[in-house]
Amino acid sequence: MTGSDLSLSPSEKRTFQKVAEGEFHVSEMDWVALQRLKKVGLAEERGTALVITQDGWRALHRVTPRG
Repeated sequence: MTGSDLSLSPSEKRTFQKVAEGEFHVSEMDWVALQRLKKVGLAEERGTALVITQDGWRALHRVTPRG
């Protein structure tokens, strides 16, 4: 996904940030949002963990507010 076609819902953005920060267990996240993040290649399962892909890290910088 490129910056121009990256369109995430508010729930997907929150879930994406939670995955990146490792804040919550997968069972505590929005299951539908997780499925979409995996489908578009922003997150993937590695063993028992859900992690952000390289493309996901690049995309995360575009969708999160800068402080």
